[in-house]
Amino acid sequence: MPPVGACRSRAWEYLANRGELLPELSPSLRDETAAVLRGLHPVARRVLDRVHGVWYAENLSDAAAVFLTCSVDEETATGGFILLDAAQFPFDRPLKDVEVPALYWRALALDPGAIVGDDDPLRRPRGSDRISALHHAARYLLLHELGHALSLLAGEFILDGERRMQIRGETGFTGFSWRLMTTDATTLPGTRDGATVRAVVPRYGLDPMTWGTLLDTIGADPDPLVPGYALTRPRRTPATLARDVCAGGLALVGAGFVTPTAARYPTEDFAEMFAHAILADEGKLLPEDRILVDLPGCGRRRLPSPYHAASVAPKRAYLEHALGLDGGRWRSARR
Repeated sequence: MPPVGACRSRAWEYLANRGELLPELSPSLRDETAAVLRGLHPVARRVLDRVHGVWYAENLSDAAAVFLTCSVDEETATGGFILLDAAQFPFDRPLKDVEVPALYWRALALDPGAIVGDDDPLRRPRGSDRISALHHAARYLLLHELGHALSLLAGEFILDGERRMQIRGETGFTGFSWRLMTTDATTLPGTRDGATVRAVVPRYGLDPMTWGTLLDTIGADPDPLVPGYALTRPRRTPATLARDVCAGGLALVGAGFVTPTAARYPTEDFAEMFAHAILADEGKLLPEDRILVDLPGCGRRRLPSPYHAASVAPKRAYLEHALGLDGGRWRSARR
């Protein structure tokens, strides 16, 4: 059912720009979605049982899906609502859940036309054109949002006064790839002069300037405060942009991130790791996998499986332990 009460009010914050909630689902969309929900990994199903529902909208603002932080009960660890954009990854498009992370890497190519396309030569062809709901790309969006839900309901993150998810500190999941720093507000986008601000930045392998360039390239808004980036952004040349995207893109995995989206903010990092952990436990992400990306200034590169990288291992072990996953089921599983 569509969101109601506080969750409906929260939904409209993401629908202000021509967006709308679907009043009802078509029979095909309803059936395909029901199949996705039935076929979720048991861990994901347990998280789903703790949120208030899943529904569709059209024209979500700057998102393919969103976890609404509404009607959260800390005592019962329940709450929130998941909205999916009906136009993103429709069920009649032959794209699998395991292929979505590669699309996120392709976003670094700086060519919007290269990000999607059913005939894209960089896609890994698997199976027939008809993909079951168990493996459809829309499923990845749901897994990602369930990761957001779990991260809040399990206490990894907290809500501020405006119901935005924020880090607790450098403990828990956040501490593996992120650190806090205090900086003058003049170095931050969208802040006032004369104040100091606590910002969160990648702990390893990405300096603020390069990190800011990557965020801009993938269309991330400046909510993750990037010290220094506001000062340098207007002066970037195409050559500088290509250099920073190349250097940053190749450094992402070493910095502990499984996709560029994960490097946006710790909350996105957790959601991406959750989705990857589920796919890996299902045998869809293997250590021998390679992601082929086309970075400006670098050309095409084959990146080893980010989820199984040594730099991600401590964070991977932490999350798999918290989820009660085997961590080695991929060794005998089939795709």
